Amino acid sequence: MSRSKHRNMKICCITTIDATLSAFVTEAMKLFVEEGHEVTLVSTMTEDFIQTYKNTFRLIPIPMHRGISIKDILWMPLTFYRLFRKEKFDYIQYSTPNASFYASIGAWLAKCPIRVYGQWGILYVGADGFMRRILKIIESLTCRLSTHIRPASQKNLDFAVLEGLYTREKAAIIGDGGTIGVDLTQFDINKRNKFRNEVRKYYPILQRRTVFCSVGRLNRDKGCFELLEAFLRMASERDDVALLMIGSKETKSLPTHFQEKVKSCPRIVFTGHSDKVAQLLSASDVLVHPSYREGFSMVIQEGMAMALPVLTTNIPGPSEVIENDVTGLLVEPRNAEALYEGMKQIIADPERMRAMGQAGLERCKRLFRRERMLQLTYEDRMKIIHESKNITN
Repeated sequence: MSRSKHRNMKICCITTIDATLSAFVTEAMKLFVEEGHEVTLVSTMTEDFIQTYKNTFRLIPIPMHRGISIKDILWMPLTFYRLFRKEKFDYIQYSTPNASFYASIGAWLAKCPIRVYGQWGILYVGADGFMRRILKIIESLTCRLSTHIRPASQKNLDFAVLEGLYTREKAAIIGDGGTIGVDLTQFDINKRNKFRNEVRKYYPILQRRTVFCSVGRLNRDKGCFELLEAFLRMASERDDVALLMIGSKETKSLPTHFQEKVKSCPRIVFTGHSDKVAQLLSASDVLVHPSYREGFSMVIQEGMAMALPVLTTNIPGPSEVIENDVTGLLVEPRNAEALYEGMKQIIADPERMRAMGQAGLERCKRLFRRERMLQLTYEDRMKIIHESKNITN
């Protein structure tokens, strides 16, 4: 599909840390650079990130803290206001909670014409009590100060409208949901057997077992505690299962009462942070993603690309990536018993399990391949620019 021509634009994209830019922004923004637009990236930046992208984008490092920082809350909106007043960007896009909050205030004060919030998750959904109220106020203000909202999925959009965060007319999703889709040259199903043999040789405990896997930080919001509880119960009943935890292996974050149980189970493998997710997924048989909250879930898309059936929670985002009973199963969140029953069910019939994995692969190719999502993102952003009354094309 050909891309519409517009006058060269000054575009700015902001996230709290550069890992988010690398994972979800840079590939999409390369299309704008190719069309002659000037793209500036703003984030807390490592030297590796700067060296990687300094010849492609303008880079402005602005250190920001993750989590709540009173200093950042007081200082960062002014920092962004000054930046935006100086640069006079035509289009500003921000995502991740902290960066979006600060940048939306600064962009509104500087009267930037287009302020797009990539709402790739709603943080307060996973919180309770006073903290939930505070986070909802921050989310609401970010949405109010933005001219356009781009949630990651239709159910997240519907939830946000119901919560009064914004009107339906202010928001849209890209394609069938998600951000930049899956790179099928990296998550290449044709390499699965090779990857599988390599990883299982490295981790012999996985051999001749059905392997569940999880990808992400070891924290409560990702449902890791329920997953470990459910697996420990299953491991006590049968010897032919293993669990591959891809990501943080800091077990000190686990509840004290079963830290030792987890450490004493040799069939739970913690890989630590890894850039070989495709290889590790290939060594697995079922992807388990029991998150409490999610924008859409790139991890699920990647698991589907490697033909894994998916067991995930019935929440906005994950419940839209998979088709229940077709490419995987949905269970209720925050429920170790439901997760245990789902794990039992999904491996009870190996033939059905393989069919789910194949159906997931086909769905991923059809809806979530990277080329499709990048093109749809480009078209959406150029439509925003074209329709803005403050931009002369």
